[in-house]
Formats: sequence, C-alpha cells, structure tokens
Amino acid sequence: MPELTRHRTSDRHETWTIRYGDVDVGTIAQQDWDPNPERSGVWQWSCGFYPLHRDQCFRGVAPDFETARAAFDAAWNVFLAKRTEAEFEASRREKQWTANKYALWDAGYTEQIRRGEMHCPCGKTFNPRFHEQTMAHISHITGRAPGT
Repeated sequence: MPELTRHRTSDRHETWTIRYGDVDVGTIAQQDWDPNPERSGVWQWSCGFYPLHRDQCFRGVAPDFETARAAFDAAWNVFLAKRTEAEFEASRREKQWTANKYALWDAGYTEQIRRGEMHCPCGKTFNPRFHEQTMAHISHITGRAPGT
C-alpha cells in the first residue's frame, strides 16, 4: 500500500500537494490572498481527487499547518476506507488524458481536437476525445511518450 507524501509547490505561497503513490489526493495551503484580515493566514486543506464528485471529498480550515495536517490525516483515513482501486485508476487515466490533450495542443492540433478527428502520421484516423485512441497515437504525433 502506498504511503502519503507531501511536496511543496513552487508556484504558490505555502502550498503542499499530497500524493498517495502516483495520485494527487489533496492539498494543504496557507491562505494569503483573502482581503478579510481575519481569514488571512488561515490554513486550508482538502482531501479527495478528480474525477470524484465534490460531495465525496473533504475540506476544512485550521489556524496553523500542524492542525491542518492532523485534520487532513483524519479525513484521509475516512476517505481512503471508502475508495476502490478503480477510482484511483480513473484519476490516473484522467491525469494522463489531460497531459496528452495539452501535448496535442502544444503540437498545434487544437482544431482537430475540437472536431474530434485527427489524422496520425502512421496513416490512421482517430478521435482524440477517447483515451485509448489517443494513447495509441500520441507518441506518433508529438514525439513524446504517452503522459509526458
């Protein structure tokens, strides 16, 4: 069973991403942008992952990092007990599909994605909206391995 790991992000002030193996399962972040001085500096936490519905996830606020971390850990124990491997796999697939979509955009195929039809250099036509079809051709089009 994977362990939770915490990684500080470089793009936001005091934000930590929490992963369970290779799946992003939450964040703990200091709220630094709220115009209300009473809420500024408060720590927010969230526990859950896409594509689960929001009502299956947990979130809250805490006065400091350690309290937020303890609240996340408690929520995680409840959350994990209700998850299936299929839900984790759906999250992995969604993340990979999104990475491939952006790779196709970067390669200049935005209009073909909108139309739902692409012509691969290998000679086949496929619908980029379908994960399996995209996975079969992404490396031909972008020159990158799937999901990178």
